Amino acid sequence: MSTTQWILLTPQLLIATGVFCSLLLIAWQRSQQLIAWFTLMSFVVTIIATVSLLEHPSHQITVLMYIDNFSLFAFLWILFAGIAALYMGKLYLRKQIEVHDEFYLLLQLTILGAGVLVASDHFASLFLGFELLSLSLVGLAGYFRQQRYAVEAGFKYLILSASASSFMLLGIAFLYSQTGSLSFSSHVVGAAQNVIAQLGFLMIITGIGFKLSLVPFHFWTPDVYYGSSTPVTFMLATISKSAMFIALAKCIYAEPFQVIVTQRDVLTALSILAILSMIIGNCLALRQRHVKRILAYASIAHMGYLLIVLLLHNQQSIAFAKQAVLFYLLAYIIANVAIFGVISLTEQEQKCTESFELSHWTGLFWQSPIRACVVIFAVLSFAGIPLTAGFIGKFYLMSLATNNQLWGLLSALIIGSGIALGYYLPIIFQLFATLPDSRSLLTTWRTKMWLSVVLLISIGLGVFPNLIIERL
Repeated sequence: MSTTQWILLTPQLLIATGVFCSLLLIAWQRSQQLIAWFTLMSFVVTIIATVSLLEHPSHQITVLMYIDNFSLFAFLWILFAGIAALYMGKLYLRKQIEVHDEFYLLLQLTILGAGVLVASDHFASLFLGFELLSLSLVGLAGYFRQQRYAVEAGFKYLILSASASSFMLLGIAFLYSQTGSLSFSSHVVGAAQNVIAQLGFLMIITGIGFKLSLVPFHFWTPDVYYGSSTPVTFMLATISKSAMFIALAKCIYAEPFQVIVTQRDVLTALSILAILSMIIGNCLALRQRHVKRILAYASIAHMGYLLIVLLLHNQQSIAFAKQAVLFYLLAYIIANVAIFGVISLTEQEQKCTESFELSHWTGLFWQSPIRACVVIFAVLSFAGIPLTAGFIGKFYLMSLATNNQLWGLLSALIIGSGIALGYYLPIIFQLFATLPDSRSLLTTWRTKMWLSVVLLISIGLGVFPNLIIERL
């Protein structure tokens, strides 16, 4: 490998080094504070390294990875989500008596798996990142085993991951039998009529579809979200889904797979997946009262919306589509940071770690206006209301759907967004409900500071989106 290749691989190498040093640190001294600060330092250094590479030309690193701005920006979003997960984890672990160094180690392994996924350009590296991410999250989902549903959540996630791996491996084997290569850019002979290649491609989509919670592979999502601790649910909603979607996009945007995707049967199958995810995900969320279950079903719909950017007829739209994916994922991650952050604070104060219902936020605006405002902007962003980042993200998707004449998907996006108001608006109404003895909640200056930062970023991205878009 050349020096340039080593330099471009720096972010992943830094996280891997952080994992190794964390193991030595745990062996030397078990201290929750020490490992938390070390993990934060590792993420911050990696963010600085990633930002410094943004102006670097795109480069192939062996046959396994391809580093470009698309991968680097995606990894930046994942690292920011990792810092948010670290903060929520610290809040959650405050009430634990035992030392939980392993939680931070698993968090770093999750970020490393996501980093390999977003850089992958080969099915071997994709599978390696997929397994690393899955195994870490299985451990995290069942980590707090004293909780009533934690073990069940971990077991369900394990079965889901095993099923996803099986489909993906079989799909990769089918593709390899036709190409003799595992690279994303390997050409399929007569791809338009090659049924085995198309079948292999659809099986890979099925494997990734389990992780993205696309309908009909979504059944695990509400139970695992509900049973896992809040920091882990946040990781499942953001880090895991963002990394898997970026890996899928890199695969589909490769020229050989564009030939397969534009085939009528494959295009129809993917369009049906997207439409079902948008409509069914939103409809199922309507009857929920648990906040995590609402967010689980909402995430199904959001992944359905994002599938639009993968079904383009026009090759010239791909550069625009990559920009749309990055902006939409950024808006989605920020909204999740906001809402899961407030859930973490409320759980800590009200001691409701196992069942967080809408009623826990009754009258929150009168008790803590800043927390309520953060929740309101997050919900409005999820719903795609103007002046929020979510609106700009949906505007991107609508533009792409219109330019590529994807009228069915565009209609499903509009209908799904309309249905979503049926469960997003009640959350806001609940915040303004009156309580007979409403008292102000004490908020430390650190909490106020990060709530203010999240609120300002949410508003800033919605009002001045060009600040980010011009750099993507």
